[in-house]
Amino acid sequence: MSLTSPQMAEAVGTASEQGLIPRILQPALHWWLSSQLEGVTGLEIQIQGGDRQIVRGYLPHLRVAATEARYRGIQVRHAALQAQRIQVNLGQVLRGKPLKLLAPLPVWGELVLSQADLNASCASPLLQSGLEELLRLLDRQGMGKAGVNLQEWQLQRVQAEVGSGCLALVFSMVNAQGEQADWHLSTYVRLQDERTLCLEQVHWQGERNPHPGLAIDLGEGVALQALRLEVGSLRVRGTICIYP
Repeated sequence: MSLTSPQMAEAVGTASEQGLIPRILQPALHWWLSSQLEGVTGLEIQIQGGDRQIVRGYLPHLRVAATEARYRGIQVRHAALQAQRIQVNLGQVLRGKPLKLLAPLPVWGELVLSQADLNASCASPLLQSGLEELLRLLDRQGMGKAGVNLQEWQLQRVQAEVGSGCLALVFSMVNAQGEQADWHLSTYVRLQDERTLCLEQVHWQGERNPHPGLAIDLGEGVALQALRLEVGSLRVRGTICIYP
């Protein structure tokens, strides 16, 4: 869904430039973000910048915060996002076109997930796909569960438990014969640098010794400043670049 409401375009066309931010754009952004999220409470939006700048499609500073939010099945307890020097096609939006980003946008943010949030998020297609890739990566690195052929098993669900600096995962698997099995994995988690996540002392239940560890590249455009795992909660702080 895009920010192209005919009512918005009509309102902007009849409003004076003075007071455009509080009277038009901020409520419109609130409505649009709410429509994109599957659920949100305590949504707050702050826009800083002069009316003339924003009319030209330039937003000097934008802050968004929510006490609870759910997007594509990912559930968070607290979210705070900030971006600067945002360039959008506001002129086209006022003529009924979809909202588009005109330049790469670094977004700084802090997310907090409770253990309940994390377990709810594990059922989302987005996170489940990432967990399936984690199983394949461990298998390729010779760190998969011993004695099983990963290709014969399919992931059904994942249960997570967050500890101090560590993470325990239970992968519920099923094979073509309908046999079910729970694979228990524990690992310590830390940041090696801004875009590299390290899993250390990777250990499958039933195996004698843990594996030495694995470095995961988070990809271009990711720069994490902090990753904290505490008993029952996960906190992430950093920057991700959004591309047009």
